[in-house]
Amino acid sequence: MLISIPKKKLSYLYKNKKLTTYEIADIYNCCQATVWKRLYQFSIKARFPWNAVYLPKRRLENLYRRDKLSTWKIEEKLKIPRSTIHRKLLEYGIKRRNRAASHVIYPRNNFDGNQTEKAYLIGFAMGDLRVRKVYPNSETILIDCSSSKIEQINLIARLFKPYGRVWIKKQPNRKGYIQIECSVNSSFIFLLQKRILMDQWIFENKKYFIAFLAGFTDAEGCISISKLNQAFYSLGNYNFRLLRQIHNKLIKLGIHCSKLIEGKTKGRKFGKNKYAHNQNYWHFSIYRKTSLLKFFDLIGRYLRHLDKIRAIKKAKQNIKLRNEKYGYINMDL
Repeated sequence: MLISIPKKKLSYLYKNKKLTTYEIADIYNCCQATVWKRLYQFSIKARFPWNAVYLPKRRLENLYRRDKLSTWKIEEKLKIPRSTIHRKLLEYGIKRRNRAASHVIYPRNNFDGNQTEKAYLIGFAMGDLRVRKVYPNSETILIDCSSSKIEQINLIARLFKPYGRVWIKKQPNRKGYIQIECSVNSSFIFLLQKRILMDQWIFENKKYFIAFLAGFTDAEGCISISKLNQAFYSLGNYNFRLLRQIHNKLIKLGIHCSKLIEGKTKGRKFGKNKYAHNQNYWHFSIYRKTSLLKFFDLIGRYLRHLDKIRAIKKAKQNIKLRNEKYGYINMDL
């Protein structure tokens, strides 16, 4: 919010009443730096020889622009009052960082622009991440999630650590969930879009579709062995339209899937924490051995979740043992 300090009032307080910039800042409920900026803008001459402080332009510019130190950090490093640093910035005409950039403390790297990686991250985000800006003009995109599964937390950390700060709460909450937050820059703006369906560029390209599905599977999918000792893949979510889009695409790729099934779960409570579903939950599965093997060959190279990768190995071994025991007849069953 822009602080309004009238020129006449500021001149009176500073020159006539002899108030310090700290005292004026208290009156207007702002920081001292704001008062100094107004003095400079209104050409009100400082009362003491601050120019006597030796701080070359190049050094200040390197600390502030190149190293991205805050004026507080520069004050601490150089033992020069912060108010003097602000005045020197103004005197030298060093462009000030905006509020958003000034709050960036940890180094960040841009997303590398790889479309396959982008498709994977969009799929993962649609399945298991909350993505937002802290405030509208922020240059920080905050990605967070809570999970009771440590491997899920570790995966999220691996995905975003190359690009920015990753914070993981040391202790789980009372429900056993661990919180993780990742702070990245605006090159990840593509994750902010509120999607119901996958983007057309993903849907129309087989490679990007499989990468997207790998991300969504790492977040929401299940690869396991049933009570009947049969390998299977299952994918579930509240988003019926997205599941139908994935389901239809897999069938076009020659992978047999069960019908989409609606679980009447709205309002029901599940698990030890009695978590209530706010919508009905949809899912479909892949059971046929040839379809499973084809699906694993497609998706396996893009999966990142170590539990899912290990599950594929077990599922393939299950199919192999069943074929050896019962023969290769009815391979589609």
